[in-house]
Amino acid sequence: MIQRYTYIIVLLLLSLSAVAQTRIAGDWGNTYKKKPKFKVNDAGLYTDQYDGVHHLVGMQVEGAYATNFQSSKLMSVGPGGYAVGFSLQYAYLNGPFFIQTGVGARWRDVTNRVTDQSCTLELTDAAGVKNYMTYSFEQRADEARTIYAQVPFYIGGYFRGAYVMGGLKVQIPVWGDTRLKMLVSSKANYPGYIGPIEQMDNHGIRREVPLTPDQQKGKALKSKVDVLAVFEFGYELAFSNKGRPGYHRANMRDQRLRIGAFAEIGILNSAPNTKEPLYEVPEASLYDFQTFRYNHVLSTGKVSSAHDFYAGLRLTYFFFGEQTKEKCLLCGRFGTVSPLY
Repeated sequence: MIQRYTYIIVLLLLSLSAVAQTRIAGDWGNTYKKKPKFKVNDAGLYTDQYDGVHHLVGMQVEGAYATNFQSSKLMSVGPGGYAVGFSLQYAYLNGPFFIQTGVGARWRDVTNRVTDQSCTLELTDAAGVKNYMTYSFEQRADEARTIYAQVPFYIGGYFRGAYVMGGLKVQIPVWGDTRLKMLVSSKANYPGYIGPIEQMDNHGIRREVPLTPDQQKGKALKSKVDVLAVFEFGYELAFSNKGRPGYHRANMRDQRLRIGAFAEIGILNSAPNTKEPLYEVPEASLYDFQTFRYNHVLSTGKVSSAHDFYAGLRLTYFFFGEQTKEKCLLCGRFGTVSPLY
């Protein structure tokens, strides 16, 4: 009988020891006290998210206001346009600091106002009488649509979930075209007549006529390779450790979601090297402005330099991450305990 009770006591002691060992090793069942929502070290970092070295891979989408900064009085900054982009990102984290790079593409659609222009041509009418035609180009807006390939490189840091980073981005134009809108008016001046002749449709003298669809299509815009200076700040939600802080498990999730505001400005001159005229007048039909051809203002060489500008929002999702395991102090089948604890 005594021997039987001895066996029972020994079995109970072994069971209690196993339960205690399991709890130390990191089995965090519902019966245990829940961990604090956040644990912050002296550097202000959430230790269950940013300890050690992390390798992250993800994707990024962005939307921004876009325009061109330049010094020419011929072209204005407004109204501007928009840019949208998508990229794949890689980030290397070591404690509070990180470096980040990637590859992506950006679509950019920007419109710039152009100062009103006019020109006067000497013509001869059907009766052989010389006259002078004055053409006015008003309310002109030149639109450029471009696709870029981009390669960024950033350096940044964290503090209590917030992040800030800066760096450079190489922007390579892959494709671009142009669209133009304006109103064209004309008037004739005959020597010996009093005042100009206006609004005579049967003689091709008209006021505020929009461009034809064919005239609206400009030539391709051959922008140059640019380097952008980038600054970004925002907040990151990290889902790297759902267990007790300080424990690293083999199947631990390492995912992050960032929302940030950014600004970018071109360091180099992105204006093309072309020297095209603002408008081309065919000699065979000088009197008919419906045959005139127009070029985007940045292609004319009258704007010596242009610098791209963007300001907007980015959403970055790191969907895959790997964290370097630290030295094991207490090991078990459920995980390891970080040296910080």
